[in-house]
Amino acid sequence: MKRSTIQLDISGIQQEEAIKKIIDWHRPHHIKMIQLFRRYYGDVPIKQRQITDPKKPNNKLAHDYRGYIIDQVVGYLFGQPISYQIDKRFYSDDQFNKVKDKLSRFNTLNMVDDLDGELGKIMSICGYASRLLYVDTDGNERIMNVFPWESVFIKNNEDVTNALRYYPVTDLDGNTTTKVEWYDKENIYFYTFNGDELTPDQNKPSQKHLFDYVPLILFPNNDEEIGDFEKVESLIDAYDKINSDSVNEIESFANAYMAFKGGSIEKETIDRAKQTGAFEVPEDGDIFFITKNINDTFVENNKKTLNENIHKFSASVDMSDEKFSGSAQTGESRKWKMLALENKAGKKALKFSKGLREQFKVLCSAWQKKNIDLNYLDIFWEFKRNVPIDLLYISQYASQMKGIHSDRTLLSQIPYIDDVDYEMDLMQQEKEESINLDHFSNQDHAHTDTNLNQGAVENGKIPQETSGN
Repeated sequence: MKRSTIQLDISGIQQEEAIKKIIDWHRPHHIKMIQLFRRYYGDVPIKQRQITDPKKPNNKLAHDYRGYIIDQVVGYLFGQPISYQIDKRFYSDDQFNKVKDKLSRFNTLNMVDDLDGELGKIMSICGYASRLLYVDTDGNERIMNVFPWESVFIKNNEDVTNALRYYPVTDLDGNTTTKVEWYDKENIYFYTFNGDELTPDQNKPSQKHLFDYVPLILFPNNDEEIGDFEKVESLIDAYDKINSDSVNEIESFANAYMAFKGGSIEKETIDRAKQTGAFEVPEDGDIFFITKNINDTFVENNKKTLNENIHKFSASVDMSDEKFSGSAQTGESRKWKMLALENKAGKKALKFSKGLREQFKVLCSAWQKKNIDLNYLDIFWEFKRNVPIDLLYISQYASQMKGIHSDRTLLSQIPYIDDVDYEMDLMQQEKEESINLDHFSNQDHAHTDTNLNQGAVENGKIPQETSGN
């Protein structure tokens, strides 16, 4: 069952009643996603472990596999900003420059590069994320990321008819209430939730949101809306436990037990030995330490297996593994070892693109009201993997593909070029400047040659052309 969306026909239900039912339905998912988010930040089960005997050591070693899994795929997919472009085939030069400038300003104003990365992180942790479009007081279209445990989507068949955002607000006296925002395809309705009582917000009357569609957008991580580390949580918890128990064993025997043979030792004797550093032992007596035999090989093999399974089943890459980072590994072999990560990133990019397409559909509906006629289907984007760049390989590839692919296609394959149109404009500008420079240079040479010839004639070095007379 999906966490984000409820199938509900609300046409025959009172709005306040529908909101309360939807929040009640979403509450288990709300709690689950907050727990996932906290675990990403280190609030993991091992830290809550209790031991009945308070005298025994209780080490709580948490290993940040959850953070490693999330940060790796987010850095890999979103570390290089998404490149946004417009298909210029359907626009005149003036129209294209106008819509391109509007999209560029929108991305800059909203710091889209940062928002995309953060949204990718949240959806990877919780299974889905949300993004809200709104118009600010200056009339600019803006976007903000919304935590998934604060957002619910209502569908009737496949059409999103409404969306709900609810979040806690605490006043200066420490009193907490829940604010509710209810969206349809035209309006926003504001409510306040106190206990079980849902009432319209007296300070915020309903208003138009200025878009033609529901402005809260869903970004699913996958069809099941499962976070990236959920399937391996039991393995991570087992790894934390086995390492914590190993340290407990070491700590328990840090002060080794001492055995006395051939006599009994009283407490006063031990206290005196701590001061003098010596024991008096009978002639046939002996003193020795008791140590515990621990099967280190079994423990290490168990840890190794858990570590390998965590990476395998979460489709992440263990960068410290000799099989990946060893000096004998080639770039091509490392690519195959990253195949699982690449497959996961590719699926994530497809789902993120689905959300972006809906985002631009909503956004362009507002722009059309301002006579900015941009078809949302003409906007496209590219995810570039954040990996070390072999500039020599890139240059060789680009030169060998020249004439086989268009310049635009070749430029789009170069990882550090974010805006292909901007790069092509620069190239055209440099070409024109070079032509102009050559033109002026040729004129200067011609002018110089004329002056030299004229001077030579005047000095009598070159005879002037005379008539036949």
